[in-house]
Amino acid sequence: MCHFTRGIGSRGLFALLALATPALGQETPVVIELVLALDSSASVDALEFDLQNEGIARAFRDPEVLQAVDNLRPYGAAIAIVQWGGPGETQVVLPFTHIENARDAKAFGFRVSLVRRWMRASSTSIATGINDARGLIESNGFDGQRKVIDVSGDGPDNSSDDLEGARQQALASGITINGLSIEAEERALHDYYRARVIIGADSFVEPAEGFEDFARAMKEKLVRELRPLGS
Repeated sequence: MCHFTRGIGSRGLFALLALATPALGQETPVVIELVLALDSSASVDALEFDLQNEGIARAFRDPEVLQAVDNLRPYGAAIAIVQWGGPGETQVVLPFTHIENARDAKAFGFRVSLVRRWMRASSTSIATGINDARGLIESNGFDGQRKVIDVSGDGPDNSSDDLEGARQQALASGITINGLSIEAEERALHDYYRARVIIGADSFVEPAEGFEDFARAMKEKLVRELRPLGS
């Protein structure tokens, strides 16, 4: 069961894990552990951010996504959502939630529709988003056959953090990074994401032709990621 809480900074990032963690010493097997990491930097205005949020909610109502979730039985998926911006500003808005069937996916989509924006960060630190998402995956109560971080954003990293180091640490932890490049102002952003953001086995970029296309891109990306064991 997912609980709503106020957003927290990176220092308190792991406090929410107790809400979605099984009994101590036990890990729940799932097909995939997935963190959806959403850009909440200053380049994303209020309407654009709402299009991101609603795009995820719509994706979890889409028949193809619901079927993909059902195909993961009996293990299902564990999915969390964070908003990222500058260093120290990552917010967990939905902690890891066990999604076992289409009904769970619809409920998750409804919860997403209620999520609010917790910040408008001054910088775009993709490295921070990756590092904090990796920490969530490494510290939760699930054991996924696949571990994936999805980075959604509308621009390149402009912070002083070590993006390449963040990618390599994720790879060393067995985590794949996929990207959803929002081609609003940066028309070749998918090339940057391919070269500088994604990493790992079967990693890919799903471009969105602006924020209005985000829901379609998110749906297509989820269908590719939520694939059954052994596929």
